Amino acid sequence: MKKNFPPLLAILIASLAAACAPELSQVQKPPKNTKTNLYTGHGNSEAVVEFDYRVQIRTKVKPTPKQAHDAIEAQVTHLFGPLSAAVISAAPKENHTITKIQVLPAKPVSAGFIASYHYAGTMVVGNQAGNQYTVTLPRNPKTIYKKAITKVRGKLEYPCTDEHYNSEDDFWYFWNPDQPGCQLEEGRDFDRIDAKVTRIRNTVKTYPDYERLAGRDGTIQIAVFFGMDEETSIKNPLKSADLNSENFRAIRQSLVNLGFTSRVSTRTEITAMLGFRPSPFPYLETLTKKNSKATLVIRLFFGPTGIDENSAAFHHLYKSALEQASVMIYDGHSGLGGHLDLADIESTEQFKITPDPSRYQIYFFNSCTSYTYFNTDYFARKQTSADPRGTKNLDILANGLATAFDVMHDTNLALLRAIDAWSSGKAKTSYQELAAQIDSENLFGVIGDEDNPTH
Repeated sequence: MKKNFPPLLAILIASLAAACAPELSQVQKPPKNTKTNLYTGHGNSEAVVEFDYRVQIRTKVKPTPKQAHDAIEAQVTHLFGPLSAAVISAAPKENHTITKIQVLPAKPVSAGFIASYHYAGTMVVGNQAGNQYTVTLPRNPKTIYKKAITKVRGKLEYPCTDEHYNSEDDFWYFWNPDQPGCQLEEGRDFDRIDAKVTRIRNTVKTYPDYERLAGRDGTIQIAVFFGMDEETSIKNPLKSADLNSENFRAIRQSLVNLGFTSRVSTRTEITAMLGFRPSPFPYLETLTKKNSKATLVIRLFFGPTGIDENSAAFHHLYKSALEQASVMIYDGHSGLGGHLDLADIESTEQFKITPDPSRYQIYFFNSCTSYTYFNTDYFARKQTSADPRGTKNLDILANGLATAFDVMHDTNLALLRAIDAWSSGKAKTSYQELAAQIDSENLFGVIGDEDNPTH
């Protein structure tokens, strides 16, 4: 049955699409990593999801094992769209394995070949799901996009995907055959598959390792990056109409209300900090508060952050934050994983990002589908022989689903308030309490807290 979205939900979907604007011509995918770190969530948990399916490969010659595997990978990438739109939503971790591949002639033979396989991978799944979960996949990932296009009075329309981001490169992320007007047919163009769900138990009571956040000078350095919604907007967030400038102003005001003092960096200071004169100049403001246990120094950044934008200033400050800050918060577009892809940033700027594996840090990727994009690759940068999973000195906070700009202020502030409360001796907030506060129905969770303090 087709789902008819009420007007309020339609507005929300449009807002999410804006917050998750791809802005990339190529999909960026994280490396495979079959290791599973433990997880904290509110209303969700990680699970191993398994199913058997097949992919159509239209070719006259039997595909090679590599060709069959590539076709399967192209197909399972399309898990994203329907998983995000499902009543009980889910998001894949991209650490899946494909096994039991068997290639046979299709029926009729003129249809080419069928490659059957077994999928097993970690997903974050809403707790309402039981031991089964329905996933949706196109029968042929090469032809599904064109089949989803309709023509009305000579004009092409895209009812099965986002109305703004309707290119073939973005289709895997936004497609949903249950959208109003979508003429894709179950059993012909796509199938719903019953998958087995094996839950991975959430951590029960864990805390940020607050005592280890402060450096030797007793300072907790926090870097908060507000990526612009539109690169062409005014770069001063106090004057800009850019969507994310509202979050900048709201966080700034909330910190001032908490007793922080503020100072704006000059262009001369920014140039000295970077070692070059950026174009455009970002807006940097530092807020400071001296508490009984530690001094908090929070640097707010506002500027372009896209991998395909003029983001040199962001890249250098981001590198510095990943290597030296106690806490790094990113609030902006994911770019379908490309904007914060470490290898791409390194290639663009010709430097290496080398976080200290012995320094405890918290990274909060407050952007769309960051659970999938910014997970294993970042833990890998902290791995050592004594810490093969990279979790002992890194906790990652991430979102499983699309995240609207209008929820980012509250979610960012929850973490900042928790650190402020601890450093002033008022409270010690657990990750489970944070997850309950931050929950915005986007499958928020904490990864890698299994080796954190429990009291």
